[in-house]
Amino acid sequence: MTDSQSLRWTAALLVSLTVAACGGNDDGYGAVAVSTSTNRVAISSGELTQSVANDEARDECDANDCTVVLQFEDCGAASAGTIGQTLVIAAAAGGSAFDAQTAANNACTAQGAVGCGEIPNLPAQCN
Repeated sequence: MTDSQSLRWTAALLVSLTVAACGGNDDGYGAVAVSTSTNRVAISSGELTQSVANDEARDECDANDCTVVLQFEDCGAASAGTIGQTLVIAAAAGGSAFDAQTAANNACTAQGAVGCGEIPNLPAQCN
């Protein structure tokens, strides 16, 4: 093998290893988890698999009844509003953080809630 061939092979190997380490063309997976008993909400993003994203969101939600309510590959967001004294939480995905938050707000409003908006300290997240 010539030095030129060896250099090309090494460069190709490095590109392959970099792509494999970064997950190839996947930008990651995300999830939103909600606890109905505590009203806690968590969003995970940038995880290697959907299963890991789901587990991370449930762990961050930190309640026994945390359930994944949304899985996403682009961006995901949660929104909260009220119907009387009842808290309403909705989640939605979108192509950007703005689109995901807008969709979550609209989903919250569609459930009849008022004052729907981003949950404090829980902005939309993208992979």
